[in-house]
Amino acid sequence: MSVVVKRWVEGELALELTRAEGLLRLAWRGRSADREPGRFLVPVLGEALALAKAEKLPLALDFTELEYMNSSTFTPVVKALDESRRLSVPLVLEYALARKWQALSFSALRTFETLDGRIKVRGK
Repeated sequence: MSVVVKRWVEGELALELTRAEGLLRLAWRGRSADREPGRFLVPVLGEALALAKAEKLPLALDFTELEYMNSSTFTPVVKALDESRRLSVPLVLEYALARKWQALSFSALRTFETLDGRIKVRGK
């Protein structure tokens, strides 16, 4: 059973952080179309990573239910991948293979995967 830790909403984008089965999951829903999404996303992603580090839990960034994401949104996501590496927080980025735009966009982020498996990019 998952427990909601925190929710954030900005425009059409909603993020929900839950804790379940030894994992923190940040689920993205709606649309990320803001011209400067980093203003909202950088603090949210930073908070999720800090909590994961403090609780010694892996963090999953779950994009499977996200309808749309503009190219500006990738910058904060990439920063979060870098920050997870710096903090030694295991991170899994999950995307929906059935959503063609996600399969094309997120598969490019496989370059951030680490050999030790601490950072993974997975299509579901």
